[in-house]
Amino acid sequence: MKQQATRRIADAERVLIISHVSPDGDAIGSLLGLGLALYPRKASVVLACADLVPEQYRHLPHWDWIVQAPQGEFDLVISLDCSDLQRLGSAYDVAAYADLPLLNIDHHATNVFFGTVNWVEPTAAATAQMLVSLLRALDIPFTVEIATCLLHGIITDTLGFRTPNTTPEIMEVAVELTRAGAPFVELADRAFRHRPLGTIRMWAMALQRMQLEGRIVWSEITQQMRQSTGYVEEGDAGLVNFLGTADAADIAVVFSELDGGQVDVSMRASPKYDVSEVALSLGGGGHPQAAGCTLPGPLTAVRGRVLSLLEQAWRAQT
Repeated sequence: MKQQATRRIADAERVLIISHVSPDGDAIGSLLGLGLALYPRKASVVLACADLVPEQYRHLPHWDWIVQAPQGEFDLVISLDCSDLQRLGSAYDVAAYADLPLLNIDHHATNVFFGTVNWVEPTAAATAQMLVSLLRALDIPFTVEIATCLLHGIITDTLGFRTPNTTPEIMEVAVELTRAGAPFVELADRAFRHRPLGTIRMWAMALQRMQLEGRIVWSEITQQMRQSTGYVEEGDAGLVNFLGTADAADIAVVFSELDGGQVDVSMRASPKYDVSEVALSLGGGGHPQAAGCTLPGPLTAVRGRVLSLLEQAWRAQT
């Protein structure tokens, strides 16, 4: 499938690249890395994400190229790091783009193969890792900016090379990108040691709501909490990863109220457990140890439904 992906990109002149709502570091790093690689070589390259670029990723080069509502004529749409079409959100206009070829590049095991061409590698540690291979196939050299964005995606999605899919191959890719000029230490420092003050305030409130039910730890972020702390972004800013470090829990989940009455559900699991099937059953997806979905509210109903399913999954896997 990589060969088909390579041909599609080589033949296209006006490219729209989209990543998923509530973007994480791999989504933004991959979006910028591929965009920077193709920008000098195409008549038009537009980068899009339905949600704003989170503040903690705005140190990446040209983050402000990413738009929420893409405009223009395209002959190819590329979806990055997204397991299903709905996760592209409003950035993917079905009426405008339905007749265009859709290239689906992703590493989630729950990907539903929604593209015209589906290049899905669940063994890859990050979509950014796949793009390193793609740029090699396209004979595009790694500039410092491209390498920086792709290494950012890899560092954040592997939690600093601590996830189960960390292999010698991904370490070699990181070395290659570092040799191309990506500032490894700076990227790791920004990923794990720097947070906006509003995020810390929001975490403080959410931690007060933390509950442990059996071996499942959970918390929630309401719209009121966002407003009172000045946290204006979607998602939980990595809070679920922090909850997942609790020794008393095998599964962590954070429920975040979104605009429009929806609830973002972010789940994590220790290596022995798999939360991806629960996410998939709810219309979401992800990895065995990191998955999520977006559900219609209210928050209390979503929380009860998801916790019940996670409890059933935990018992089945114990």
